[in-house]
This record gives sequence, C-alpha cells and structure tokens, in this order.
Amino acid sequence: MEGADAAAGREATRGSAVRLLAEAGSRALTFVTALLLAHGLGVSGFGEFGWLAGVAVVAAELFDLGLHGTAQRALVSGELSLRSMLRAKLWLLLAGGAVALALFPLSPVLALLLLFFGGSGWVEFAGVALRCRGRRVQEAVVLWLVRGSTLAAVALVYERGGGLLGMALAHAVSPLPAIVVALLLLRRADAGLPAADGADRPPRDVLRVAWPLAVNGGLALLNLRAELIVLGLVLGKAHPAVGLFAAALRLVEVSNAVPNAIAAGAMPALTREAVGGGDAVRRRTALFAAALALPSAVGLLLTAPGLMALLWGAEFAAGGPAAAVFAVALVPLFMGHVRLHALVAAGHARELPRLTAVRLVVAATLAAVLGPGLGATGAAFGFLVSELLLLALAGRRARSAGFPVAIARPVATAAVATVPMGLCVAPLAGGDVRVAVAAGVVAFAVTVALGGRRLRALGEGALP
Repeated sequence: MEGADAAAGREATRGSAVRLLAEAGSRALTFVTALLLAHGLGVSGFGEFGWLAGVAVVAAELFDLGLHGTAQRALVSGELSLRSMLRAKLWLLLAGGAVALALFPLSPVLALLLLFFGGSGWVEFAGVALRCRGRRVQEAVVLWLVRGSTLAAVALVYERGGGLLGMALAHAVSPLPAIVVALLLLRRADAGLPAADGADRPPRDVLRVAWPLAVNGGLALLNLRAELIVLGLVLGKAHPAVGLFAAALRLVEVSNAVPNAIAAGAMPALTREAVGGGDAVRRRTALFAAALALPSAVGLLLTAPGLMALLWGAEFAAGGPAAAVFAVALVPLFMGHVRLHALVAAGHARELPRLTAVRLVVAATLAAVLGPGLGATGAAFGFLVSELLLLALAGRRARSAGFPVAIARPVATAAVATVPMGLCVAPLAGGDVRVAVAAGVVAFAVTVALGGRRLRALGEGALP
C-alpha cells in the first residue's frame, strides 16, 4: 500500500482504535451493570428482565428509525445536515414517548426500559455526530457517561434490594445527564461550522432516506435477541433456560460492541474509499476485526463453563455449553459486521434489510425447534448457523456491489497468531479461570509484539 491508499488505511485503523477504546470502556460499565442485575435478581428474575429488555430494545428503534446508521455516512458525505436529522429525532422522541406512556399501565417494566433505550439512543446518535465532526474523544466521554450513570443508578437500587420495577426505573432515568452533556458538546462542535453543513431537508424526507436502515436496524436488534425472545415464548420468560441463555448472550452482546466499533470507526474512511477507489481500508479493517475475533472465540471456547460461574454465579455454570457455542459464532459475527458496514459505505444500505430478515427467520426457526429439547444450547446453535449464513450472504452482495471484503486471509492470519494463546490457555482452563484468561491475554500480546509487522503484512496481502 502506498500514497493516499496507505494513508486512508491508517486513518481507518486510527478511527477504529479510538472507537473501540470508547466502546470497550463503556461496555465494561454495561457488563458490570448486568452482573449486578444477575446477582440481585437470580436466574429466573434475570431471565425475565433480559426478555423484557430484549423486547424493549427492539421496540426502541421507534426512537431512531435508522437515523443513527444513516448519520455515519450522510454527515460525512453532506447528504443531510445535522440540523435536519435532529429535527427528525425530535419527531421520533415524541412518538416513542407516547408509546411508552400507553404501555405503562400494561407493563411498567417494559415501558421504563423502552424509555431507557430511547434515551440511550439519543446519546449514541449525538456521539456519531461528534465523531463525524472529528470529536472522537468527546464521543467516548458521552458513551462512558451514559453507561456509567446507568451503573450508578442500578448499584443504588441493588444496595436497597430493589426488584424488577426498581431496576427498570433506575435504567429509565439514567440517560438524562448524558443527553444534556452530549447536546452541549454537539452545540460547541458546530459553533465554528458553516450554517449549511449538508442538505437541509424536512423530517419526512430525512426519514425517507433513513428507512432502509430503519428496517434493518429493527431487524438487527431483533436478530441479536431473536433466540432469547423465542425461547421465552416457548418455555416461559422465567424458565431457568432463558436465564442461562440471557447470561451467555450478554457475553456476545459485550463482544458484539468490538466489531461494531471497528467498522463504525472506519466508516468515514470506508465511505471515501467507496467513492474514490482503493482497497486498503477494507483490508485493514477486516484484519483488525479478525485479530480480535479469533482470540476472543478461542478464549471463550476454552473457559466457557468456568467463566460463566465466575461472572454470574455458580447457578449459571450450566450455561457453559451455550457460551461455548456462542464462542464459535464470534468469528462470523465479527467479520459479518465489516461486510455489512462496507455495503452501507458503498451506498447499498437497501440490501441490508433483506439479508437481516433471512438471518432472523433462520434464527427464530432453529430456536423454536431446538430450544424445547436442548434449551439454551439449542438456541445458541441457531445463533451460530444464522450468523454463518448472514456472513455468506453479505459477502455475495458486497461482491456484486463491486466493494468486496475478503476475510479468508485475515481470519487465517489471526488464527496463526492465536495458536500460542490457545496452547497457554488450554492446560489452565480447568483451574482458576482468572489465571487462564490472564495467561491468554499475555500470550497473545507477546505474539503480536514479536510478530505484529509480519502478521500484518501477511494479513493484508492479496488473496491468491
């Protein structure tokens, strides 16, 4: 890689790294929040909370309708102005708030969680706008603030022995400080910009532009929780298998933030590459995702039962087999994110809803068929199969769009780099999980430090 193509690749890697650090820190806070919920509510209560949260996070797409994903490209290309997108967000806030109020008499926990996800979505949208203005550190600050506020509110309720309703109320009020700070930072970031930073269009037109990502956003949110929702419908949301699956799924949700951060951080560079040509951004982004997917998958696969017991408590150890299946699914999950973001960058967002819908149907069907007999493990297997299918379909569509993302070489390179880590973790996995995890992290870090340049050169080479 030379010249402008190499510079674009480096920019993409920097953007991915900053976004990843922002997500890693903030998701760590979210994970600690989940631990408090699990220990405070137990397996059945955690399963019920997780089921209601899964429904709420999908319904909360009403507060966004694709604007979050659209902003990643439109604010860079000038297709839409931030002002017009904020007006559309205000429309949706009023609509979503009305739905939450209507739901409150029927299910107060669900209504409060809907408000929580809607408020958090506002903060994340403001973060995207800050990133597009070059304010990546400020984006990290607002993400840490919203998730830190949630942790603080849940910890307060946990100390007082609050149940489901108390935990839901803590979630609902927690985004308010971050919303205020995010909007103030965004106002300051826009102070020195021209009034017209993009096409200023009415909210109806903005939503029309965003509708493909709105459909895909709802489907994608449902996809990550389809098995949980189906399992709850088939077995009952308070069934122990639902709680075990919800705990194992939390590991995936935390891990899912990694490829999303990598691809989202690279989106400005991916968009410019789709317009101007070259392939360095795609190669670097795929290698970055693979370099974290393989060690995450191997580490979780080897330590799954012990890790579940360590994190969630002894009663959650039975979810180890489901967590092991999820570990295998991390590789297609990570690489699929890169391919789907490449389609958006290339202006083919309309392809995403169809791809995601296929994945959803397969996942829900397998969960309904396998869940009653195999419980959490059967539903996890449905997740794995559907992610493999989505990866293959996204690859085919990206090739037909003329913006392919090759993954074979990056995955193979990351697998080579992961071998020393696996050899260190395997003999320790049956003992103290903390020792095994620490050994794995050190082994992988040493491997990358000693052979990083050679591995990167191998991973970025053209496929034969």
